[in-house]
Amino acid sequence: MSPLSPLTATGIGSVPFLDADAATAAILEYLPEAPFWPQMVRLGFPEEMVAQAARGLPGLKIDLEGQTVGLDPLLPREEALAQLYEEVWAGDLAPFALDPTEAQGFFSLLRHCESGKCQAQVLKGQVSGPVTFAGMVKDLEGKAILYDRELTQAVCQGLALKAAWQAQKFRNLGKEAVIFLDEPYLTGFGSAYLPISKAEVGEILTQTLDAVRVPGPVTLGVHCCGNTDWSLLLEAPLDILSFDSYGYFDSLRLYDKALRSFLARGGWLAWGLVPTSEDLDGETADRLWSRFQGQVQQLAQQGPPLKEILTQSLLTPACGMGYLPPVAATRVLALVADLSARGRGWLAAL
Repeated sequence: MSPLSPLTATGIGSVPFLDADAATAAILEYLPEAPFWPQMVRLGFPEEMVAQAARGLPGLKIDLEGQTVGLDPLLPREEALAQLYEEVWAGDLAPFALDPTEAQGFFSLLRHCESGKCQAQVLKGQVSGPVTFAGMVKDLEGKAILYDRELTQAVCQGLALKAAWQAQKFRNLGKEAVIFLDEPYLTGFGSAYLPISKAEVGEILTQTLDAVRVPGPVTLGVHCCGNTDWSLLLEAPLDILSFDSYGYFDSLRLYDKALRSFLARGGWLAWGLVPTSEDLDGETADRLWSRFQGQVQQLAQQGPPLKEILTQSLLTPACGMGYLPPVAATRVLALVADLSARGRGWLAAL
């Protein structure tokens, strides 16, 4: 049974604020039922998605000056892999912990919970997805490690344990854990930018998702903020598909058979209703609400009952808010909260 309530509002990850405690307070104000920890990307490269996920993964080097993550030329490959798998087999999550200097928002959310300022029963975290991470991390020849099966498998294990560590910290607070794997790289699937097969992508995602669940219960989602082959995700063992419904609902709707099967097995849709691009300037709560109603009704015409769709839906921004002006990001949070309240009213009236 899902720990989530229908039409709960949550967020994706990045925010444009400079003070982690102020960012967390704003998230708790607008998204009190399932707050997410803010990725403070404006504080520097270590807070960005790939660099943040790289910490604790043996054999990787974070180049702050070049703002890249790659293989460490000083650590032999065999030694790095042996070190990683020793830690995996030991079952100790501590080596895969986030660091307070590189994930200030995570520790801010923990402090708010410990002090009683967060009454939510569900906390939402996030980590770079394995396809995106392996696609952006380069080997010593400058080639993405995604094309190296051995290294990619190791990355799957490491990222899974970083996600599991977050979930364990949430459970230690008596909270239910929801963790999203962020996979923007999947928008390139089927193009020259991502020339790996559907079967390979499915294997990478499945291996990672399965490994996250080993240390304890967790609800898992995958977020993709662009267009992709949605069957890749709908057929994967995830609980929540997080998508940019503002920009890409029509492409998702094409996968009606896979979508019906996903909902029938209890999968949830996290609708990215509120744009985090320049489109935000021209939108209002009323316009976005009308858009959401129309999309849900179109989906219901394809088979899933309207009430089932709403009951298995969450509401979010379309993507991270890290590069919006702070005032605009606050407006996004307020809009998501408003739409969540409207959605619950709609569901209650059915």
